[in-house]
Amino acid sequence: MEKLLSIIPIWIHVLSMAGSFGATVLCAVLCRLTPAEMENQNNSIWSIPQMLLGATLLTGLALVYLRFTAAMHAGSPLSGHFWGIVGSKVILLLSAGGFLGIASNKAKTGNNMAAFRSWVAAAINLSLAAFIGLSL
Repeated sequence: MEKLLSIIPIWIHVLSMAGSFGATVLCAVLCRLTPAEMENQNNSIWSIPQMLLGATLLTGLALVYLRFTAAMHAGSPLSGHFWGIVGSKVILLLSAGGFLGIASNKAKTGNNMAAFRSWVAAAINLSLAAFIGLSL
């Protein structure tokens, strides 16, 4: 049972990160629609990647806390490699959040080309964060 409880946050983190990437790519595709097709879109769709990114950040922080407490109970401190990876991943996810916010505002105002570029930049940051996280 304890093993299952330690795996659940990992799966929530992985699935929310994958969902955030997928929603970001979907929003980038939707930005390429014509203005007539854009009028049929609901404006709340632009905030879905931001909500999933928030879940990614929260579960990531929970995972860092769990690994830190497990290492302290075992008596072996975490290496500098761990903290470097976590710091890099946090920076990439925060910059992805900034790009998502900019893209959402640009999409709501109708500036589709600027929104598309921001969606792509956010997707690149999310994919880099995912690949960096694989080394943990």
